[in-house]
Amino acid sequence: MMISNKKNNQNPLDMDYAGTVQWAHDYIKHEEELGHVLKKPSPALLTTIYAKMVVEGSIVAGKYVKLACERHLKDLKKSKEDPNYPWKFDEYKAWRPIRFVESKCKPSKGDFDKLVMQPWQHFIVGCMFGWVSKASGKRRFRESLIFLGRKNGKLVSPF
Repeated sequence: MMISNKKNNQNPLDMDYAGTVQWAHDYIKHEEELGHVLKKPSPALLTTIYAKMVVEGSIVAGKYVKLACERHLKDLKKSKEDPNYPWKFDEYKAWRPIRFVESKCKPSKGDFDKLVMQPWQHFIVGCMFGWVSKASGKRRFRESLIFLGRKNGKLVSPF
């Protein structure tokens, strides 16, 4: 899906350098307004909110991300409706590592004071740490394998 400039509906790949830079500024501003890009830490856990937005289509995502979001939402529903379902989503346990990262970790490059985790990162970390056994409180997922393209750890846009 190609995102076009609102003003002239021109493909950014067909623009000159200055036009592409302006398009990128406009795009990032638009994403910030939608809440897809955060400049400061979120006051709430975004795991379930992100999953709902991906499933409804307001956040564009690939096949496997959509499936993970659907699983999260189905499991939430099962944990509330089925008393025999062995797992529950504990928001406090999901929120702890996110608060730790945002308050204690600093990027290794750049002049940033702290990391600001984005909604997709809330989803990954929230799912890893938030799903626990109803009986014991131990984590459901003890290991995870996450594939990201190079430079995706970058949390602040260069624009």
